[in-house]
Amino acid sequence: MQVYVPVLLRYKKFKSTVMNKLRSAIVLISLFLSLHSFAQDEYYFTKGLSANGIHRYGREALYSDRLAYQLYTNTLKQPVDGGSLGITNNRGQEIKWQAIKADSANRFINRGFFFGGGGGGYIYFTYDADKEKTAILNISGNSAVFLNGELHAGDPYSSGWLYIPVKLKKGLNELYVRSGGAMIVKLLFPKKPVQLNTGDPTLPFIVTGEANNSLKAAVVVINASTELIKNYRLKSFIGGKEVITTVPAIPPMSTRKVIVELNGEGITAKGEYACTVSLMNKEKLIDEKQITIEAVNPNEQYSKTFISNIDGSLQYYAVTPQTPSATKPSALFLSVHGAGVEAIGQARAYKQKDWGTLVAATNRRPRGFNWEDWGRLDALEVLAIAKEKFKPDPARIYLTGHSMGGHGTWFLGATYPDMWAAIAPCAGYPTLKGYGSADGLIPETGATPMEQLLLRTSNQSDVPKLATNYKQAGVYIFHGDSDRTVSVNYARQMKKLLADFHKDMSYYEYPGGEHWFGNHSVDWNPIFDYFKWHTIAPDSAMNNIDFITASPGISAKYRWISIEQQIQPLQYSRIQLTRNKKKN
Repeated sequence: MQVYVPVLLRYKKFKSTVMNKLRSAIVLISLFLSLHSFAQDEYYFTKGLSANGIHRYGREALYSDRLAYQLYTNTLKQPVDGGSLGITNNRGQEIKWQAIKADSANRFINRGFFFGGGGGGYIYFTYDADKEKTAILNISGNSAVFLNGELHAGDPYSSGWLYIPVKLKKGLNELYVRSGGAMIVKLLFPKKPVQLNTGDPTLPFIVTGEANNSLKAAVVVINASTELIKNYRLKSFIGGKEVITTVPAIPPMSTRKVIVELNGEGITAKGEYACTVSLMNKEKLIDEKQITIEAVNPNEQYSKTFISNIDGSLQYYAVTPQTPSATKPSALFLSVHGAGVEAIGQARAYKQKDWGTLVAATNRRPRGFNWEDWGRLDALEVLAIAKEKFKPDPARIYLTGHSMGGHGTWFLGATYPDMWAAIAPCAGYPTLKGYGSADGLIPETGATPMEQLLLRTSNQSDVPKLATNYKQAGVYIFHGDSDRTVSVNYARQMKKLLADFHKDMSYYEYPGGEHWFGNHSVDWNPIFDYFKWHTIAPDSAMNNIDFITASPGISAKYRWISIEQQIQPLQYSRIQLTRNKKKN
C-alpha cells in the first residue's frame, strides 16, 4: 500500500511546529499501515496475457463469448505469450495472447479492448499457491471472472466494493478476467476469516424531530471461512444508544449484506455522526467498524430505508419534502436517476415545491437495471410506499428522470400508462437495446429459435412499439442539443413518432446543453408548470382504450381492462375498445 502525504513547509518560522506535526503524522500513518497489514495481506497481480475481440456483451440483444464456450467445452488451451486461441476477430485476424503489465498504480490499461477488432477481451492471470488456502478476490473494472473454471460476478463500474471469498488450490490457479478499459486485480489473505465491510453501506438519515428510535442500516459481512456462521450479533452504538441485531446465517465462502438496527434518539441536531458497528459471536468481538450517519432538518432532503417485499433486502428512497406552507392533498413526483447517481443525489438536484413531494427510488444500485427488471419493481415499490406515507392526490402523480432515468421514464411511462398524469424524460434514450447496440442496429429476428426467443424477451422494453400507450398522459421531452452522451437524436426520434398522434406533447432542446448542465437538467421549471396542468382522469371517464403490452407478466392492466393470456407469448398484444354507456 502506498500513502502519499503532500505538505507545504515554511521552514524558518514554523520549523519546529511543522516537524512535530509531521512526526505525529508519520506515527499515525505507520500505526494505520501496521493495523492495515495486520488485518490482511494483499497480493496485486502485475502481469498477465491479454486477448481481445473474443466476446460481445454490453447491452447487446444477443450475447456471444467464444472463450467461455471453449472453457465450458474443455477445449481452451492454457495461454502462452503469442499463442493462438484458434479463432479470428471480426476483421478476420487471428486472435493471439499478448503480454500485458500493470502500471505504477497496479492498473491494467487494456488498450486492445478499444482497438481489438471488435468485441471485448480477457486477461489471463496465474497464482501459484504453496498450499490450499482461502482468500478474498477483489477486482475493479471487470464484468466477470473465471477462477479455476468457476464463474464469479464482476465490478464493471470500478466501484471497488466487490469482495469474493475464494478457495485457492495448491499449485497453479488460473484466472480469466473479462476485462474493460482499466482494471486492478488483487487477492487478500485476511487474518480474520469473518469480517465486516462498510465500503457499500445502505444508510438511513436521522430527520430531527421525527421518531428515530427504530432506524435500519445495512453492511456487508464477509465469511471467508469454510464454516456456516450463525447466531452472530451486530451491536450498533450512536448518540449514547445501543441496539443489538441478530445476524442471519451466512454460508461458507460468501458475503451477505445484513441489517443493523439503530437508535438515533440521542441525535437532536443536524450534522454527521459516527456509529460504531460491532460483530459479535456470543460475547467475543469478531470485528468492529464505523459508519457515518447524517442528521438533517425536516425541510431538507433525506433518505429513508425500508425492507423490500421483493426479496427481504434493505433498500432506501430519497425525498425532497414539500414546503411546510403547502396545502393538502398535494402532488407526488417520482424521479428516477441516471447511471452512477445515488437516489439521495437525485433528490438533492431538486428544490422544494409548494405543491408536491418528490421521491427518488434507487434502482437497487446507483447503476442498477436501467429501470427494467428489478429496477422496475423497485420503482413501483417505492411509488406504493410514497403514496402510503405522503397521501398525495391520486390524480396528481408524475414521473420524470434523467439519462438512464430518462429511459426509465419512457419505459415506465409506456408500461404503466394509467399511473401518471404526465411524464418528463430528460436526456433519455427510448430503448435499451437500441442505445446499447454496438452498431446502432437491432436484429429483427434471430437465426435460430433460441435467438428468436431471446429477442422476443426484449419486446417489453421497446418503447417506440408501445408509443400509443402515451395517448392519455401528457409528455414533456427535455434534452440538451449538445449532448454527446445520449444524443439529442433520441429525443427527436420520439418527438417525430409522437407527433403523428399525440395531442398533448411539449418539446424543448436546451441550447448548448450537454448531458448535464446543472440541476436545471432535471429541475426545469417549465416541466413542473406543465405537470400542474395535468391530472389523471377517473376510470369512469375513460371510454376509449388503446393499450399494447408484450408481456402480461410485466404489464397486463390498463384502466378497466386486463389481458389474461397471450396467444403468442412475448409478442405484442393490442387492445382497442370503445365503451358506449348509453347503449350499455
